[in-house]
Amino acid sequence: MNDLLRPALYRARHRIVAVRARAGTPEPATVVGPVCESADVFAEDIELPPLEAGDLVAILDAGAYGAAMASNYNGRGRLAELVAGGGHLTRARAGETAADLALRTRSDALEI
Repeated sequence: MNDLLRPALYRARHRIVAVRARAGTPEPATVVGPVCESADVFAEDIELPPLEAGDLVAILDAGAYGAAMASNYNGRGRLAELVAGGGHLTRARAGETAADLALRTRSDALEI
């Protein structure tokens, strides 16, 4: 929900594929995010090849609004942003850690 809000907010659907598909018969799967919210669901009952813990899936067609709509909801740092081009990946922005979020906390006195 904090990294790609569109499915939770608008019920947007994105193609989801296994990064390295394993051999075997595809099975219905539900792909959920890491936020403990009932709306943090990317897809329900989609066909995916067999997956094991640690396997990666790619959420395709996310468009430009993932980063623009991202937040630190639930105390989670935003993901890194990568740009793909010419057969290379370039990191456009590093992911945020808990330490990064803590550094943003300020208690400056404000004059009223």
